[in-house]
Amino acid sequence: MNHLSEKVKRAATSLLLPVDKARIGNCKNCGACCMFVYRCPFLNLEKHRAICTIHRIRPPMCRKYPRTKAEQIHKPCGYSFIN
Repeated sequence: MNHLSEKVKRAATSLLLPVDKARIGNCKNCGACCMFVYRCPFLNLEKHRAICTIHRIRPPMCRKYPRTKAEQIHKPCGYSFIN
């Protein structure tokens, strides 16, 4: 799997497609999704907790991750999907 192409694909689909209704849970602020392929320049790690410095205006790709179970590639993640 080419991780960069998957990240580009997620960025494009997040603009058009909704979050799967089967998604449950909450973000654990681990920062794994913010450091995938490259570290987000807006990520601030404080006491082992990831803080987004642009949280209120973050892009759809960040707001919706993981949008589907297939997109969820980071573990542990506070989100899961019910069958």
